[in-house]
Amino acid sequence: MQDFSALLKRQSVFFYEEADLNIDFRIKALNKLSEVIKKYEDPIHAALKTDLGKSSYESFITETGFVQHEISFVKKHLKKWARPKKVKRSLRMLITAKSFIHYEARGQVLIYAPWNYPFQLFMSPLIGAIAAGNTVVLKPSEHAPAVSVVLAEMIAEILPEKYIAVVQGDAGVAQELSKLDWDMIFFTGSTAIGQKIYEQAAKKIIPVVLELGGKCPVLVHKDANLKVAARRIAWGKILNAGQTCIAPDHVIVHKSVKDRLLKLLCKEFKEMLGKDPIKSAAYARIVNKGHFERLVNMLDQTDIYCGGNYSAEERFIEPTIVDNVQPAHALMKEEIFGPILPIQTYDDITDAILFINRLNPPLAVYAFTGSKNTFEQIQRHTQSGGIVKNDVIMQLTNMYLPFGGVRQSGIGRYHGRFSFEAFSHQRSVLRQSTWTDPAMRYPPYSEKKWKLIKKVLK
Repeated sequence: MQDFSALLKRQSVFFYEEADLNIDFRIKALNKLSEVIKKYEDPIHAALKTDLGKSSYESFITETGFVQHEISFVKKHLKKWARPKKVKRSLRMLITAKSFIHYEARGQVLIYAPWNYPFQLFMSPLIGAIAAGNTVVLKPSEHAPAVSVVLAEMIAEILPEKYIAVVQGDAGVAQELSKLDWDMIFFTGSTAIGQKIYEQAAKKIIPVVLELGGKCPVLVHKDANLKVAARRIAWGKILNAGQTCIAPDHVIVHKSVKDRLLKLLCKEFKEMLGKDPIKSAAYARIVNKGHFERLVNMLDQTDIYCGGNYSAEERFIEPTIVDNVQPAHALMKEEIFGPILPIQTYDDITDAILFINRLNPPLAVYAFTGSKNTFEQIQRHTQSGGIVKNDVIMQLTNMYLPFGGVRQSGIGRYHGRFSFEAFSHQRSVLRQSTWTDPAMRYPPYSEKKWKLIKKVLK
């Protein structure tokens, strides 16, 4: 096993003694990253096809193209974000002082990337870490081996290991990395593994950003545009074969429109993937045998409304709607992370909200309704990393919005400026003058000083 302590030491030396990690240095690194992505776009897409069965179109819009957009956005705004920010004084006695917030790099950063979007979720935090001026060690997922090989080759081609390094390996390697004294850890993955990362980091008081999961509900009210709702929900569920942390996990629909919605959903699945979706070039595959078997087992003793076909040989599961799911069933307790869509119904919106709140806060709540008041009611009475009206997943595409969870679905925010801030230490800087030195702050204290300080601290 590689000597990770030595790697961390080399990066520390580079950070403190050798590197000039100024804004121009960071922008040059981001330019190199953009150029190498263009160069390797075809191998990246081929690797995504190998690991996840993704089409080149889906690979571009959710992985390579998405990342290029983020790089362009960050480069455009980075100089402004990194500029020291002058702030006002809150006390009159600070009249001779000037106060600033300086954005400084945290230092040596460790990033764990997951397997479901193995390119995007490797690159997006890396962009933020580079933008903020850090050195980085990245651990891609062993469950997407083809992509991991390409990532390591790309990074090694453009940036030295003492600056940005890619470490390959299994869970044992991840555990060894977690034991080191990092300045920050960024993890994307399951809540269960995130808890272990958090516990390990707590021993050394290491700050963390945890991008986890949860069961993202879709509430479809009786006044929703059902045709549009069905198309968008279906798309969100088939994207990457449902292996998306913000995918629609389950639907809670008003009973008066349930039958119409289910018919429309089944119709949309067929229109998008054809009558025989296993033949569709647009539809991805389940990542591995273990995950495939977990999903198939979830279909035991269920009322399948449409879909339900699967192939172990191809790791294929047809988009499947499951009706009348009981709250105690695994489909309603575990994050599904696959193309299975369980359905629940409600009579009153307050009952739907209570049903959402019986689970841990998710990364997203999706609400389809034509009513501003209904949406605001859902927003007020639920918790989630984000909430979306009349759409799914698209909140991720706006770099001006922070992305992240709440409680069990995650800690911290990133994307755009929020990535830069997540990987930065906001250092307080106060510059004081010496031309005056008010006596009220120093002993001995008198009645006169007491009266003055009372006025100052109003």
